[in-house]
Amino acid sequence: IVLNEERNVNRDFFAVEYGGFDAHFEMVSGLNTKLRVINDAIYGFRQELKAKTLIDGSTLWDKVTLVMSSEFGRTVSPNSSAGTDHGWGGNAVVMGGKVNGGKIFGLHPSTYNPSDDYNTGRGVWIPRTPWESLWHAVV
Repeated sequence: IVLNEERNVNRDFFAVEYGGFDAHFEMVSGLNTKLRVINDAIYGFRQELKAKTLIDGSTLWDKVTLVMSSEFGRTVSPNSSAGTDHGWGGNAVVMGGKVNGGKIFGLHPSTYNPSDDYNTGRGVWIPRTPWESLWHAVV
């Protein structure tokens, strides 16, 4: 990222994968550890980019948009093994120095009632916002 000008590029795309979230068993203990690793990595990345001041006075963090997403959703209710099962939908987080954040896009179920029109049973909801819509804000 620091060498964009020397490489004569104005945009890069980097992908990082961190697996092991298929938590069918004892989700809480494993998830807490994994989320701490993600938090520490993002915090360090952000701090490093904020420390790089550019000629125009902005920081490198101001030029970066970070998108973090899951490849599939999970049930919101636990299974019999204190874990969760595969569901529909998913989640994504978008952040960066110029991101107008603090918003939640999409619609969360207004109730967890089994009679909800979007509840398919066992804690699985039909998503009401397409996954790819997050890219509209990024582009």
